[in-house]
Amino acid sequence: MKKRILSSLLLSIVMVTMVSAQSLHEDEFAVVYHMPLTQLAVTIEYDEVTVAPGPFYLYAERYLGTKDVVQEPQTRYEVTTIRMAPHTIADPNRSFNVLPGIDQQLLSLTSEGMLYGYNVPTPSVVPAEAIATELPKTTSSDLMPLMEEQLVASSIAKMAEGAAKQIYHIRETRMNILAGDVEHVPADGMSMQLVLNELDKREKALAELFIGTKNVVHHSYTIYYTPNNDVKDVVIARVSRFAGVVANEDLSGEPIRLTLKGQRQELLPMEFEETKKKVQAPSQIYYNLPGSADITLQFAGKTVAQAKYIIAQYGVAVPLAKNIFTTKQLPKIYFNTQTGNILSIQK
Repeated sequence: MKKRILSSLLLSIVMVTMVSAQSLHEDEFAVVYHMPLTQLAVTIEYDEVTVAPGPFYLYAERYLGTKDVVQEPQTRYEVTTIRMAPHTIADPNRSFNVLPGIDQQLLSLTSEGMLYGYNVPTPSVVPAEAIATELPKTTSSDLMPLMEEQLVASSIAKMAEGAAKQIYHIRETRMNILAGDVEHVPADGMSMQLVLNELDKREKALAELFIGTKNVVHHSYTIYYTPNNDVKDVVIARVSRFAGVVANEDLSGEPIRLTLKGQRQELLPMEFEETKKKVQAPSQIYYNLPGSADITLQFAGKTVAQAKYIIAQYGVAVPLAKNIFTTKQLPKIYFNTQTGNILSIQK
């Protein structure tokens, strides 16, 4: 424990030294870059299911022999997938000034202002593709797929009887086609399949008059959670069966709970002495030694996602060693824009 407290105190001294080493004077131009900040992107995929009764649902058992029918309109929301992934943005609380004198023009930054490299080309920006988060609803005709004699029937019961007769006729026709017991058999397999598909479509439309209709719309909703401290079973979202994603305070929704256990990067006294030497003759370019965290998501009493992610803000900023720049040939340094640490140094 004493070692950890000492490490924290020494780290504070390092950070103060780093800031003072980057103080700006009047008329000086500095390049400013940010360390990355890791967020947790939690994406909830769910279906909006809308069911409506058919006009003949009371006659479904009599004519179709089924009790499995929709009796009243209803909309419900069903979660299909919950997944998580790291998402990186620039950390507004960890910015660094690069003062004149170390080839500022050789620094490459991302479009978000994070350090990409030294003495390497600026990364090309690839335009992001638009991602549809909701599929359009399918609309159906309000006209009932009945023949004229059923539409002019004197009662709902007569109309239902006529619709049932059409269903029986379609089924009989399908059997005769498959058995080859028709006057005009489809010329080939493709023609037969087209005819059968049309019969299936017609039967489905008529059957929906009895058993009801079902329409499904897929939704995707993403929540961004920023790790800070360790948490256990914190509610980051709720999903209601009758309203979809709702506010965290809405107790009608089933909670999505997050548990996070972090491992922060710390400088030990020996590492501090080495870092202190670097700071006394600063290169003014700092990279990140990131930490990590074990993260678990639970929904409806079950673990739906579990992973260990690198967390940039759980790390410490360390200056590049000055001797990297002492050779005649300048090095090519690549930084990991997701975590802030060094990817490679090429001489």
